[in-house]
Amino acid sequence: MFSFCLSFCFYGFLLFLFLCSFDTVLSFFFSFFFLSFFFLFFFLSSGLLFLSVFLLFSSFFLSSFFLSFIFLSFISLSLFHSFGILLFLSVSLSAMICVLSLFLSFFLSFFLSFFLSFFLSFRNYVVFFIVSLSVMFCYSFFLSFFLSFFLSFFLTLTVIR
Repeated sequence: MFSFCLSFCFYGFLLFLFLCSFDTVLSFFFSFFFLSFFFLFFFLSSGLLFLSVFLLFSSFFLSSFFLSFIFLSFISLSLFHSFGILLFLSVSLSAMICVLSLFLSFFLSFFLSFFLSFFLSFRNYVVFFIVSLSVMFCYSFFLSFFLSFFLSFFLTLTVIR
């Protein structure tokens, strides 16, 4: 029992560090990419609230899908040595995690757009960029903690077994 707890904490800590760095890079890349398009469309269209929700929603979805697909592929490959089961489990579990992260990203992006449109009136663009990046970093931290907890549990069971 002690070796299980020790290896669980060890694998969880390593996975958490790796997932945090990897998903933070993905979140930063997608947020910078989509928010740069946001600044281009800001001067061309008036549907600002819809556009900001859509862009933040897309960046959350893409980062969570790539992260969950890569690491669930590795964990299902270690548990099952068949490529068909690997592909099926990776796609289905990635889709489940993406559905959960879609709900989370929808509420986060809607709250961010609501806050910025009604309290800041979108006049300070630097504040909008910093707040949206900080929300994505908080999201990546939450997703990394969630995934590292469950992946370290399965990895510990696989190694001890």
